[in-house]
Amino acid sequence: MKTWPALAHRAISIARFAIYLMPLIVLAAASSVSADIKCGSCGNSIIGAYYVSPDGGIYCESCWKSGAICAQCGKMTRSPIRTEGLAFCAECYAKLPRCSFCSRPLVGSFMRYPEPGLQVCPICEKEKPRCQRCGLPMEKFIVINDTKLCMNCASQVESCHSCGDPILGEYSYFEGNQAFKYCLNCVNNFPRCDNCAAPSGPNGTRLADGRYLCPECRKVALFDFGLVDPIRKKVMKFITSSMNMAIKREIDFSLRDKDFLQSKAKGIHGDLNGLFYRRGDDFHIYALYGLREKDYVSVLAHEIGHAWQAENCPEDLPLEDLEGFAQWIAYKALLNFGHGDFAELLREGDNIYAKGLNNMLKIENYRGAQAVFNHVREK
Repeated sequence: MKTWPALAHRAISIARFAIYLMPLIVLAAASSVSADIKCGSCGNSIIGAYYVSPDGGIYCESCWKSGAICAQCGKMTRSPIRTEGLAFCAECYAKLPRCSFCSRPLVGSFMRYPEPGLQVCPICEKEKPRCQRCGLPMEKFIVINDTKLCMNCASQVESCHSCGDPILGEYSYFEGNQAFKYCLNCVNNFPRCDNCAAPSGPNGTRLADGRYLCPECRKVALFDFGLVDPIRKKVMKFITSSMNMAIKREIDFSLRDKDFLQSKAKGIHGDLNGLFYRRGDDFHIYALYGLREKDYVSVLAHEIGHAWQAENCPEDLPLEDLEGFAQWIAYKALLNFGHGDFAELLREGDNIYAKGLNNMLKIENYRGAQAVFNHVREK
């Protein structure tokens, strides 16, 4: 009789070891009579053989043969719930993870997508449509431009700032402003805004001289000299006071259209926003109407720089130095009036304006601002 407890203990140990290695394999050990042992299922005293479950529970022969061992907790259950060839007690069955789509209990292998928190059974993994943006299976979806998107991706799709259509592929932005994105359809099919170079879009404005403005630029465009003149005055004050650039002659300022500037440009090709024009001792600065405030700061500072050159620099100044210096003045003015991002755009490109500006900044960096003035005076 003393050997039975040892045998029973050994059976429990083997069962626990087996359930640890192979949790879905059920082992049981039959034992002989033991006094005052109750069945873990029906609660009756066991007289005769009994069975030990993997978790150490002891059961009578009747309960053992009529029930099943739960594949999850290893306990005997007289009312097993079977799925995928396995038996579970009601408590463990209720705790099984469920497929996010069909709510089937997930037993065995299944797919888990941690980021959206999806758990998908093999059937749904195979049959559900896939989002064409993130590649995840989905049940509810939205079709945008013949593209199926899950609800999460559809909520994240940005719209073209010009036409309002969703942007699903490549896009463009302008002047470094990534807040406004434009679809390639608008980029390729609408005239560009003459102020910011973005597509003018279906709601753009065509000015009398043929220029186009996008809705954003149209909102802030200045057409009246009375609105531009305060900008001219503060730019002139900055140049004469902060940059110490005295200009002896009076300068006549006026707003003009594109055709007028081209007629005065004397062979200068390309789009002009402003022009310094000298006729004898008369100095004129013409600027396009309809520019933005920061455009006027840049244009007026640039052309005033040319006016200073007309009084202080040799006439045969190389073109790159001529335009580079004027662009350096514009760069300084933009920084002074809080348009730093726009100022940095002047340095981009492979044209004489950007090359000349970068050369002036290099001189300033190594030898100081006065060296820039000396550089254009001595040429």
